[in-house]
Amino acid sequence: MRGKRVEEHRRLSASKLIALLVLLVDGSATYIVLYLCWLSIRLQFSGSLPYLTTLIGALQAATAIVLSGYFAKAKAENTAGGITYDAAMKAPDDGDL
Repeated sequence: MRGKRVEEHRRLSASKLIALLVLLVDGSATYIVLYLCWLSIRLQFSGSLPYLTTLIGALQAATAIVLSGYFAKAKAENTAGGITYDAAMKAPDDGDL
């Protein structure tokens, strides 16, 4: 019974999986684009690189949107009755009586 509970707890939610995949794609594409820019400069390419740099900006914007949605969802899930989970679990201080 306990093994099943641990197994259920370790499963990734769909929103977390999407956030991780977006971060992975964004990070990979950013490094690839920066490598292509470096390679272009190293080979003395005389043109400009607006398409490559635009790709980085577009992916960063998409990542910001996905992560802000994910964190808003996480905040809503960790709030009950108008207070956050951390505040509800905090032990009362002796001086508050």
